[in-house]
Amino acid sequence: MNLVEIINELNFNVLFPLFIGFKFLLETYLKQRNIQSMEDNKDAIPERFVGVVTEEEYKKSINYNTERIRFSMLTALISVGVLLLFTTGGLLNSLTKVVQGVTQSNVVGIILLGLFIVLIDEIIGIPLAIYSTFYLEEKYGFNKTTTKTFIQDLIKSLLISIIFSSTLYAVVISIIERLGDNWWIYAFVAVFLFQAIIFYLYPVLILPLFNKLEPITDEKFKEPIEKLLNKINFKAKGLFVMDGSLRSSHGNAFFTGFGNNKRIVFYDTLLETITPKEMESILGHELGHYKLGHIRRTLISSIFFGFLGFYILGQVFMADQFFYGHGLDEITLYSKFLLFYLVIGSYTFFTKPFTSYISRQREFAADDFSIEYTEAESMISGLLKLSKDNSSNLTPDNLYSSYYYSHPPIAERVKSLEGKKDLGNTKNE
Repeated sequence: MNLVEIINELNFNVLFPLFIGFKFLLETYLKQRNIQSMEDNKDAIPERFVGVVTEEEYKKSINYNTERIRFSMLTALISVGVLLLFTTGGLLNSLTKVVQGVTQSNVVGIILLGLFIVLIDEIIGIPLAIYSTFYLEEKYGFNKTTTKTFIQDLIKSLLISIIFSSTLYAVVISIIERLGDNWWIYAFVAVFLFQAIIFYLYPVLILPLFNKLEPITDEKFKEPIEKLLNKINFKAKGLFVMDGSLRSSHGNAFFTGFGNNKRIVFYDTLLETITPKEMESILGHELGHYKLGHIRRTLISSIFFGFLGFYILGQVFMADQFFYGHGLDEITLYSKFLLFYLVIGSYTFFTKPFTSYISRQREFAADDFSIEYTEAESMISGLLKLSKDNSSNLTPDNLYSSYYYSHPPIAERVKSLEGKKDLGNTKNE
């Protein structure tokens, strides 16, 4: 039997709710474990954080993270309900009929149906975003977003989502219509090129729509940064400070772009709390991801899994039972494509702990790279400040962090660095 025949033999009327239910119950169980871990450790500050956080700050982090997890349980439940509404509930069928009454064009059809899905998602998501921003983050002193900024962000995000998704959907459907049974190969290439262009343009086209980026001019930060870049032989388009304080008091730093468009960005909230040496260590970590080939490996794995995903999509397109099993009776090119897009995450969630593990190992490696050029103590103190300022969970459950965390828990990173203090600064001679 080939893959199409195997898919047609499967009973998705049973498999789909089983996968959705298992995913929801598993993730709810892990979240409850994480809450319990914080509850079990609430009476005493973990040894490594004594003197770093006060009793009041520790209790705040427990309450904050507990509320965030419980809120994520609610959003997960709503997501399951919306997915079932679209599929077995018949909403996608009904919307497809509406679109068929408007146009016979598959290209126009996918744009309209995609627009319906985006708008419904926004309508459901807005109340949740309001609660998260103006109640949860506000309650714990993190929110800096004004109503005006919130509305502007909402409109900009919606317009960008509509423009990009409509363009991509139209290209893929045109390829399906015109390029025969191997359309999925050409569709994969088109999507990959589209994503590469967006990734390249993101620092100069998209990010400035939401935040103001200015070159770092403060000499106490600029001088050590330039020295570190020269030592590591890293060419960047620029080092920028971003007005993260416009929306939140959380701090962070990130690397964006590629080729001759690489940029390193620090939140202004981060620069307000760290020392130049700590910033140097954090920058060394970000540069480590590039120098150690993590960006390249991520790109290669994205190409591989993207190709595999489009191959599966190509086979699924020839297996009508897949669509019937997910509640789709009005089968068109665009309804098939969008249904696959809606449900595929329910079948691939089990890959998350593997990708999370790989990501955590790369974070350890980037830490090690950083202390070859900077001081281990500065890296440790910088991480501890980040965990304090962001009210990070200091006692996460092991199973929860193994499944969800793309970065190792702060305590694990600090322990690893403390065991390598003698190796710090070895290339900073």
